[in-house]
Amino acid sequence: MSDEEGSARSGPPSVWSPGVGLSADEAKAPQATATFGTTVISESSALVRYVGRVLGTVPEDAVGLVLGDPLHFVRTAIASQYDVLLTKILKRRGVTQTVAVSPSLAIPLLRAAYDESRPELQEMWAGLIAAAMDPSRSGRVRLSFVETLKHFDPLDALVLKTRHEASGELKPNPVAFIANVIGEQGPEVQISVENLKILRCAASATTSVTEFYVTHYGSGLLRACLG
Repeated sequence: MSDEEGSARSGPPSVWSPGVGLSADEAKAPQATATFGTTVISESSALVRYVGRVLGTVPEDAVGLVLGDPLHFVRTAIASQYDVLLTKILKRRGVTQTVAVSPSLAIPLLRAAYDESRPELQEMWAGLIAAAMDPSRSGRVRLSFVETLKHFDPLDALVLKTRHEASGELKPNPVAFIANVIGEQGPEVQISVENLKILRCAASATTSVTEFYVTHYGSGLLRACLG
């Protein structure tokens, strides 16, 4: 009997382990990450643990289900960053007991989050994931928020947050006011405003392109991510 035949008859292992079901390329993820100057602890302690933390379980194919692509090693490094952010956010919010996130929400949420390496947006993704795991906040997390946040640039998030926190009359106009507050050029802020309008996070009560306010949808997204 060949080794392959014996292995086939013995069936799957009774206890799941992080390496089972991974391809040769996936198994080399930590080594591949090192070429990018990024340190990750290991597949089991970073990526697999994190996916299981959100889903509430670690099925044998969890990693492949969420990721399963050639950039697996990059996303392994990103997962370790999210794990740290998530712990900080849950501690800050006083969350001691979490709930498992439904795969229908968790899978697209994790996939999108792992595609983001910019710190400003990673914080929003981490906040959204934390909210989904928080029994008192999970009802605020809409599946549509995932698609919306995928189309954000860092400046969009900053403009939306700044406008949401500002009160009263913003002079000479909201765009110029925000540009001055965050130290950005007016035209760049205007581009973000137009994108936020497309994403239903902002709207205007007048025909002026420099006037805008945060919509209920935009406020809901901020509450879920940053509240």
